[in-house]
Amino acid sequence: MSSIKNKIKSFWQKVRLAWPFFSFFKKKLIIEDDLDKKLVYDLSSQKIPTRQQIKYLRKFLNPREFLIVKICALVILLNVVYLGFVIIKNHLQYSPASGGEYSEGVVGYPQTINPLYAVNHDIDEDLSRLIYSSLFAYDDNGHLSSDLADNVNVNTSGTEYIIKIKNGVKWHNGEELTVDDILFTFNRIQNPDYHSPLRLALVGVVAEKIDSATIKFILTEPYAPFLELLTFGILPKSLWENIGPKAAALSDLNLRPIGSGPFKFKSLIKNSGGDLKDYYLINNDNYYSKIPYLHTIDFKFFPSYQEAIKALNDNQIIGLSYLPFNLRSDLLAQNSLKFHELIQSQIVALFFNYNKNKNLSDKTVRVALATALDKKQIIKEVFSGIYQSVDSPILPGNFAYNEAVTRYNYAPEVAAETIKSKPLSTTLTVIDSGNNVAVAEKIKNYWEKIGVKIALKIVSGEQAADVIKNRDFEILLYGESVGGDPDVYAFWSSSQAGSGGLNLAGYNNPAVDKLLIEARTTTNLSERLNKYKKFQEIIADDLPAIFLYSPTYTYVQGSGLSGFSGTAIIEPADRFSGISSWYLNTKKKLIW
Repeated sequence: MSSIKNKIKSFWQKVRLAWPFFSFFKKKLIIEDDLDKKLVYDLSSQKIPTRQQIKYLRKFLNPREFLIVKICALVILLNVVYLGFVIIKNHLQYSPASGGEYSEGVVGYPQTINPLYAVNHDIDEDLSRLIYSSLFAYDDNGHLSSDLADNVNVNTSGTEYIIKIKNGVKWHNGEELTVDDILFTFNRIQNPDYHSPLRLALVGVVAEKIDSATIKFILTEPYAPFLELLTFGILPKSLWENIGPKAAALSDLNLRPIGSGPFKFKSLIKNSGGDLKDYYLINNDNYYSKIPYLHTIDFKFFPSYQEAIKALNDNQIIGLSYLPFNLRSDLLAQNSLKFHELIQSQIVALFFNYNKNKNLSDKTVRVALATALDKKQIIKEVFSGIYQSVDSPILPGNFAYNEAVTRYNYAPEVAAETIKSKPLSTTLTVIDSGNNVAVAEKIKNYWEKIGVKIALKIVSGEQAADVIKNRDFEILLYGESVGGDPDVYAFWSSSQAGSGGLNLAGYNNPAVDKLLIEARTTTNLSERLNKYKKFQEIIADDLPAIFLYSPTYTYVQGSGLSGFSGTAIIEPADRFSGISSWYLNTKKKLIW
């Protein structure tokens, strides 16, 4: 056993003695190998392995090493892809680009695309709004803003308005727009021979030219909402001054107009019957404000909403000017459409006529009728909850709205006790339009539940004018357009009662008359606010009408169109207020 140990010990002693030689020889081999590699590397023109060389990688690596290389390569690739995605997401910006044609379907046909007459016809007003400029216009939120007007000064009495217009405004034919054009248009409106529906609002107002860029308006008495009357389009004097009153409505300029707005007339197409089929506008690249991104607008005209909706379903048009609520379900692929529910300056109410039914003059009866209605439930069932419930003759969102007015909340049991002691039989008149009849039927059901004997009288749109003029109703379900300013003098002043006015309830309250006159004749915003708030409190207490809801204007556009930001309108044409920001095309740009 000891001899074996001695042999092993002797072996390791020999190894230790020989180790320096092996170490030297190993270093020499490594150095020689490194020199060989360096020589090959220096002689190679390609420092990075080629695709052909990589194919032989597997021959130099064992399976485990080759798998590790593949996994590393995959990880690197995934990281590169992810890094690229992050960079693009954080730094690639899509912005509006010029170009594209927007096509919109409208029901009906243009008649006179002329600011003097367009106000009573929605389609004419739509086109007029895009083609012509005005001193003032409504913005995306339904608020009055400057258009051509650059500066306004009002005297202390509120009877003189001095307005300076913007410089450098050009007509579509390249000529300069001046105060002479504004004065010319104003005088044409006031001339009774031209039969402009705008004339009545401007009777008694005098306009004077101060210089080529400044005009003065003089009022016989102060009128706070005066600037809202200056939203009419301006005509070019040089083209219209030789056209008399009889020829004005027949002029070719009514179909091929020249204005100074964001779009200008391009062409039109008529069908075999002579009616307009398409009306094309192109953007005004010399516009004084923001030049629209859209290059062309094509208005397509249809005889009915059903045909217009079909065209939208068939992708023949991108937008629909207005969608009646009762036809909403006719639209296919609603998920690919944008429904813009624009707040309108309209109030739908139930107006009482004491002269036709003396029982309605009892306030407790009217309160019972008000508290018997669940307005929000009616809106939910008939309008899918989209419309806005209202309790005042001034709409929420208006600066003069009084949130603290009395509200007649739903209390059918209390209402039933009142009607039990004061039996009521009455007739509810409704105009057969849209969802009016459906709303009237809901109201009828609510009132019948508290014991009211009620008949429903449905009249056609043609009969409506006579019904209103003659006040031929006991209770009338009707909607009124109240405008953007809180001035509701025309609807609630006793001077406006009777067949010639808009005071449908024949409401007469001296305190309200005084407040309405004072509120419309002061330019002090704080005073106006206080007077209108007091007015709303009195109306809510007297209850000459039950205010129900404010309908929205449903404007439909395809998802491919972007940039629309409107929330409210005064007139349907106001949906175009922000059209310069609409776009169909986009461009990409990396932002670092």
